[in-house]
Amino acid sequence: MMSCHMEEHSERRQLHVKAPCPTITSVNGSDNSLEVTWGISKLHTRCRVRYRMATDKWTEISAYVLVESAEKAVYRIEGLKPFSSYIIAVSCILSFGHWSDWSMETTGTTLESAPSRPPDICYHMETVNKQGPHHLMLMWKALDVYDAHGHILGYQVSYTQTKHPFLSVTTNTTDLKVVLVVTEDELEVTVMAYNSAGGSPYSHLKIDLSLHQTLPSVRRLWVNSEDDRLVLHWDVGHISLPVSEVANEWATDAAHPTSSHWKRVNGSTRSTVLKDHLQPGTTYRINVYPISNQLCGPPKSIFANLEYGTLLGAVGMHVVDVTKNTVTVQWEWQRKEVHPKVLRYRVILRLGETQVESIPVWPEVWQHTFFKLHANTGYSVNLLAETSNDNISREIIPIKTHIFEHNEIMFTFCLIVLLTLGLGVFLILSRTVYKTYFFPNIANPGASVVGRWLLESHHEKNRVKNVLKLEEFLVTDLSGENGFVELGQERPPVRDDGIFNPGSSHSTLNIKHIFIPQNTEYIENTPKSNRENRDSSLMFNNVAHIENGQGIHVENCQGSLLPESTQIQCNFDYIKNKHTLEK
Repeated sequence: MMSCHMEEHSERRQLHVKAPCPTITSVNGSDNSLEVTWGISKLHTRCRVRYRMATDKWTEISAYVLVESAEKAVYRIEGLKPFSSYIIAVSCILSFGHWSDWSMETTGTTLESAPSRPPDICYHMETVNKQGPHHLMLMWKALDVYDAHGHILGYQVSYTQTKHPFLSVTTNTTDLKVVLVVTEDELEVTVMAYNSAGGSPYSHLKIDLSLHQTLPSVRRLWVNSEDDRLVLHWDVGHISLPVSEVANEWATDAAHPTSSHWKRVNGSTRSTVLKDHLQPGTTYRINVYPISNQLCGPPKSIFANLEYGTLLGAVGMHVVDVTKNTVTVQWEWQRKEVHPKVLRYRVILRLGETQVESIPVWPEVWQHTFFKLHANTGYSVNLLAETSNDNISREIIPIKTHIFEHNEIMFTFCLIVLLTLGLGVFLILSRTVYKTYFFPNIANPGASVVGRWLLESHHEKNRVKNVLKLEEFLVTDLSGENGFVELGQERPPVRDDGIFNPGSSHSTLNIKHIFIPQNTEYIENTPKSNRENRDSSLMFNNVAHIENGQGIHVENCQGSLLPESTQIQCNFDYIKNKHTLEK
């Protein structure tokens, strides 16, 4: 009886015995498994294993691990993610008693494997000139750690010309962006991410510049500094294409920064916080890119640091235009390394002490026009810098609007000129019409050269030879040195209107005195022996008789001096008012 009681007591003691805790000695992994080794006691018969990732719950292996060796136990955990860290713990039990406590947690990491998915890429094409090459900017998103399957060493970018498929250009980069110089309009681009285990599948992108769309850049970009981080603000504006993502890139402000850091946010987001990879006293260049599927917009850049935020200031505001109802002001943006922490800048229009309008201004805006103002009214424009503690008034400019618009002045001037010209034309036309109707002009045919010509009975262009009938003549001093012929005139026919009629074919001149000069210009071919004979011939040229501006010009006269009658045949012109009408 005693022996049976002692055995029963011993069994009860064994049922309450807890097995000693095992110790994990090593964890070795592959890309999807971890082999765990731990030491055991000689009395351990079986063990259990559990694991988890850092943020996950424990996963316990359903099957027990049977102990086959007296020194150690080994178990391989399958189905793990590549390049991932796991926390592992084991517990064992004797052939009797309770399970031991879980061993100390041990971390194991699976090995890398080739990335499982290609990077998402977008592009932006910038044309340098119409005939020159194009700048093709390619940008892609970093793979998630679950897709990267390791530490990404870089990216391989290749592009092929569609018209020349055998010509391919390949480049490697560690950044998430590359700019290529291309000359063709049709390209096929591929991008692959790679790590130590291999490369990912390729991302393919076909680009046709003839069908290329553009995505505008973001606007109203500004950076505020808060403690040890930078708060980035922007606005996408009215972009026709939906913005799926916004990529933020920041790097040190250097000619060739060693590396860039990236952060992507949803397309509906208008701000984000940058807090990684930032150092005090360092200036950073921040680029913001809008993304719409495979299109990226050009970057909008700004400079900032942790001490002051945005390193820009608005200065030099001045008035560029004032009209009757508008005022236009302009300012400049300058880079400032030291200045108060400005949340934003504003331009404020005031009428006296009353604020009429207040608008925020951003680095891409350097001019603003205020509309619907009162004419001939004094205003003031204020450039204000808003800070977290107080508002700093930069510049105040007094302005007075005009009484009239420039076009109104020009319109009034043109109207006056047109009215003056119209009045002058009206007066001239009125005088002409008044004279025409009340004092009409009566035509005088005699005052018209054409009228006189039409009234003539006949028209002869050649000269008319006229016979002069001389009733009496007197020849004296035929041998004298100074001789002359004095002609008494019998006037030619004259019309009733007082105009000489040159159409008459004969005219008669009474020769009162004839005095023959010795000058051969007036006497030609006359023998000296005949000069003393009264019955002799007479010839002379160019004799004129003029009285009161009228007279007869006689040419080429010849005739005979007879006692009974004297006749001289001449060519002559009748001279009136010192002008010859007809020969």
